[in-house]
Amino acid sequence: MKIYIDQSSKIEYTNKNSVIAFSNHHNGSVLLKSKDKRELEKIFREINKPKQFIYQVFSAMICALIMPETRHLSQIIIDTEYIGQENLIKNYITQMLRKKGIYFNKNIISFNQVGRKAICHQIAIDTYNHKIKPTKVISLKEILKYIL
Repeated sequence: MKIYIDQSSKIEYTNKNSVIAFSNHHNGSVLLKSKDKRELEKIFREINKPKQFIYQVFSAMICALIMPETRHLSQIIIDTEYIGQENLIKNYITQMLRKKGIYFNKNIISFNQVGRKAICHQIAIDTYNHKIKPTKVISLKEILKYIL
């Protein structure tokens, strides 16, 4: 199965919630609250890895989103959000899923402009704007389980 992934409100905007959504035959979304993002950012600063905050949290949210679907995925197209960091994000996703006992081929991940007309884009925005409920609200503790 091929899925498209988009984000609404970037991870680094710590005063706003972030949503990552996917679409294809069915849809899903993960929401991370702003207070949890601020706490995560603080943790990354304390361990002297502030630049990794964005990419690791973004990757962890994607993992939480695709975890139930991993067996069925043949291609993942992630909207281009962090230009130049694609390989880093692929590696984080692969490592995080393997920590959870899921073998994952990072070669099925690609990055491309998804576009504003994509269903995943609309799901991300509608979830962000509280028009629809997220499939999952991910907590600080859950994010840390992927990262640590």
